Amino acid sequence: MELRYNAIVLKKKEVGETDRLYMLYTLEQGKIQLVAKGVRKSEAKLAGQLETLMQGLVIVVKGRGTGKIAGAVAEKNFPHLRTDVDVLKRVLETVNIFNRLVDFDEPDKELFQLLSMYLTLANDLAKEKKEKVLLLTEGFLFQLFAHLGYRIETGVCAVSGEKLHSGEQHFFSPSAGGMLMGEHSYDTKNAFPVSENTIKLLRLFLGNRLESLSRVQVDSRELREVEQVATRFYQWIER
Repeated sequence: MELRYNAIVLKKKEVGETDRLYMLYTLEQGKIQLVAKGVRKSEAKLAGQLETLMQGLVIVVKGRGTGKIAGAVAEKNFPHLRTDVDVLKRVLETVNIFNRLVDFDEPDKELFQLLSMYLTLANDLAKEKKEKVLLLTEGFLFQLFAHLGYRIETGVCAVSGEKLHSGEQHFFSPSAGGMLMGEHSYDTKNAFPVSENTIKLLRLFLGNRLESLSRVQVDSRELREVEQVATRFYQWIER
């Protein structure tokens, strides 16, 4: 039986002498893992169509077991992501987070489109706006968290439920799942201070499409702070 998948290559791993194991996120079946036999042989042409981050058509032949990759056609290679070491490293780290958080065999059209849009936009921005790729990446992560059921509370105190007010000191707690008023930070685990601009940025991430984030202006301090929120929250999710 032959199956065709619209797929994004999340990860690859060498197995045996000539084979590779591929982790794919597909439109039709969600995350799947498949082997490509003989793909590391010098004469094999399939490997070039299955680079990490490639998006395209993957043909799978199924008999017994999970099946094996019989062919692939790369439709998007995202070449600009590979021209800057820092950009490529950050995008690969982000795709790895996606891979670790998403379960096998759970198709999700919106999630597939979100990942595809992230890679497409990041590739376009990488040509000349490296800092915009980093900002886009944080926006993607918070939208990913929210889609998977881990939406950060940015409008009210995650402990008291009271509305956050401008001019006050605010904190973020991964375990509480959002922002805190100052008086609740002392007895909430792992809380750390965040600026009002960071809270506003998180609201932008959660309330807008990825395409609009390239127009957002932030300074390096705000970007570092929102990266810290994303990192600490992801560590809490994975605990």
